[in-house]
Amino acid sequence: MAQQKRDNHFIKGAIYPGGQKAMLLFIQNNLQYPSEAITAKVEGTVRIRFSIDHLGKVFKSQVIASLGHGCDEEAIRLVQLLQFEVPKAYKLKVQHHRTLNIHFKLQVNQEVSTEAPTLPTPLLIQYSISSSTSPEASTPVADSPNHGYHYTIQLKP
Repeated sequence: MAQQKRDNHFIKGAIYPGGQKAMLLFIQNNLQYPSEAITAKVEGTVRIRFSIDHLGKVFKSQVIASLGHGCDEEAIRLVQLLQFEVPKAYKLKVQHHRTLNIHFKLQVNQEVSTEAPTLPTPLLIQYSISSSTSPEASTPVADSPNHGYHYTIQLKP
């Protein structure tokens, strides 16, 4: 019988619900690129250090690596929105500290044309069946060796 692995940590750290991927997805969905940074075409990473109280709320945040042009303020705003789960630690009110990198990358915008978009015209396919013998003939077309079906397909744009 295998032994269970013991957890050697006396105090458990704060956990974002859903894990690290969920936290990064939340940041990606709520990131509002500052207009000043867009006009200056600023890209990069803001490193921010923040503290989490015993209830899981972020109460103190500090920019470690700055980008400027409004990106620092946006990173602080995003971190303040985060809500963590803090496991109980023997009735102690423990503060947790974390460091997070928030990446700012400009999206490539396609130029918007003033012309109305042209939609592709649907193709109309018509076909007709013809045979070399008349339908009133006594010999069926399929039974005669030299006769068969002929299809004509016309594509009209």
